[in-house]
Amino acid sequence: MKQMLARVRELCDAAGFDPSVIADVHVDAALQRRRRARGAATLADYATHFLDDAAEHAEILEELLVRESWFFRDLAPFDLLMTLAPRRWSALSEPVRALSAPCASGEEPYSIAIALAAAGVGLAQIQVDAVDLSRRGLADGQAGRYAARAVAQMPAALRAEWLPVDGDGHFTVKAELRRLVRFHQTNLLALPPTIGATRYDLIFCRNALIYLRPAARQQVLNQLEALLAPAGLLVVGHAETALLADRGLNPIGPPGAFSFQRAPAAASPPRPAPPARRASSVPPAPRRPVSRPAPVIDVAPQAADDPLASAHQLADQGDYARAATLLEAVLARHFDNIDAQHLLGLIRAAEGAVTEAQRCFQRALYLNPTHQPSLEHLALLAARHGDSAAARQLRRRAARKDAEG
Repeated sequence: MKQMLARVRELCDAAGFDPSVIADVHVDAALQRRRRARGAATLADYATHFLDDAAEHAEILEELLVRESWFFRDLAPFDLLMTLAPRRWSALSEPVRALSAPCASGEEPYSIAIALAAAGVGLAQIQVDAVDLSRRGLADGQAGRYAARAVAQMPAALRAEWLPVDGDGHFTVKAELRRLVRFHQTNLLALPPTIGATRYDLIFCRNALIYLRPAARQQVLNQLEALLAPAGLLVVGHAETALLADRGLNPIGPPGAFSFQRAPAAASPPRPAPPARRASSVPPAPRRPVSRPAPVIDVAPQAADDPLASAHQLADQGDYARAATLLEAVLARHFDNIDAQHLLGLIRAAEGAVTEAQRCFQRALYLNPTHQPSLEHLALLAARHGDSAAARQLRRRAARKDAEG
């Protein structure tokens, strides 16, 4: 058993996985599933198949990969695409290039293509590359057939236009949309030459960096930055925004978009200048997705009777001092406001006040022990300060919550 565990650890290390994320119990469960699939009576019997079989190595990694996704997952990034597309890309003759890495089972790259098409970009102008390590996920993406759960958060009109339902209650991506997406089976640490041969206007890399060891994260981020067009957008997961600090990337769009670019496009309205720090060091605050597209960019401050919404806006614009003042006033009256506690934690983390940030996230977890954004940000702070045991425990709690959700 020790020899098998060591071999799996080698495979995970080659893929860049953070060893604190994948515990021995997860590896053991994956080995047991493959043992049963191969009809082996014991792990010792399965070891004869596993140790020197590259195909089994790939199957074990499949068991350990997280492929949970759905169409229009978190609406804000797609709202942002539909808002920017008419100004930036719909009138251009050259293609709009997008990269989804990792792409799970294809839900995200198809969502990108649909959002661009809905905003007026012609199908002939849309090119989407989709990258993932999972052969199973890529096969599902190429088939383009999904259960109802995968499309539940998708705007109904777009679902009806692009994913007609069949007699079995499944939704199949139309052929003209499937032709826009090219799937690539590869590791994020070793992108193929076909990926590196172009620059991308849009790069989605969501909820993958948090599973990688620090050196692998930096390698992937360096590659993605090299692939990003000068005014291109990089979209990350809500727990990954802090990883972009000091990379010269500025947040753009509403708080829940988690979207960044090197510099605002000339056609975009100017953003207010931050007081002292670059906006690139600010993780935008999370916001629950709305039920339909509602793009909002650089809008005027919210009404005075909605201080939490105003604080979200101010934090997104880099005005941490005013945002924190509003949040502290909210919490003075309503200490049990989880969103205010969490947003104040994000602001304190961006300001470098790590201890206070941890206190805010811990208060949010006191109010709701399964508050996933606070769990994930606490894990990032713990990992940054070398407390791998705490980071591992927090990520497990967040992963359990994600699986339950």
